[in-house]
Amino acid sequence: MSTVPKRTNVKLAKLFYKYADASPKEETKQEVEEPETKQYDSYPPYNFSWFVKDKVAAMGWPQTVENLNYLVDSGINHLITLSPEKLPPVFDFERKLKWTEIGIKEFGAPTLKQILKFIEICERAEMKGEVIGVHCRHGRGRTGTMLACYLVHFKNMAPERAVLTVRVQRPGSCETYEQEKIVCYYHDCVRGTIPKPDYRLVDDKVYFECSMKYLYPDEDENTCKDEVQIDKETTDINFKSKDDVEVQKKKMKRKSKAMVINHKIYF
Repeated sequence: MSTVPKRTNVKLAKLFYKYADASPKEETKQEVEEPETKQYDSYPPYNFSWFVKDKVAAMGWPQTVENLNYLVDSGINHLITLSPEKLPPVFDFERKLKWTEIGIKEFGAPTLKQILKFIEICERAEMKGEVIGVHCRHGRGRTGTMLACYLVHFKNMAPERAVLTVRVQRPGSCETYEQEKIVCYYHDCVRGTIPKPDYRLVDDKVYFECSMKYLYPDEDENTCKDEVQIDKETTDINFKSKDDVEVQKKKMKRKSKAMVINHKIYF
């Protein structure tokens, strides 16, 4: 046996030590951070209820952002405010929500133009598949009046039945006689069952003429002139002297002018 010690191969040793400790690099997986969904506090506004399921909701004044969060969580896309004295905090609201203001005085009745604007919004929402929320201060008087007009237009209800239906679903609606009257008047204008609109219930005459088209402008003036002529003939017979007749004619002329002026002012 040879006593010569075995020599290690230096080159193999270097390669062994080079690759022995070198562990394969682990592939670093980039974790995609998912955006955290914000959780908003929400609770319903005062006197909230669905008038038409998943289409129209009614409520009192949404006072806080949490009330608006509840509306959005319920699927409401468009909020209509009828109370100019109590506005919702829409400018402090971060989420997506359409907002329209139709200002009506408290305990007052809406004008025909305001009703037409509300109905137009409801028609557009019906076509786009949007959900509407309506509110005033307490969700009774002004809100109930608009909901009754909604039934008159979309459900073809009589005004009395429409008001009763709203009061059954939302007690206390249509608080005043003027609010009931405007529902009946809107029904008559839509059906064309009135001889001439009462412009005292309209804030914009030109807008109403373009919208309703149930106007008969010449009837009342002609009837007034005919009545004045009949009165002249009957009064001339009662007076025998020429002086009395001339005085009476002057009075009748003044009276006829006053009647025409009053007639134009009234309508």
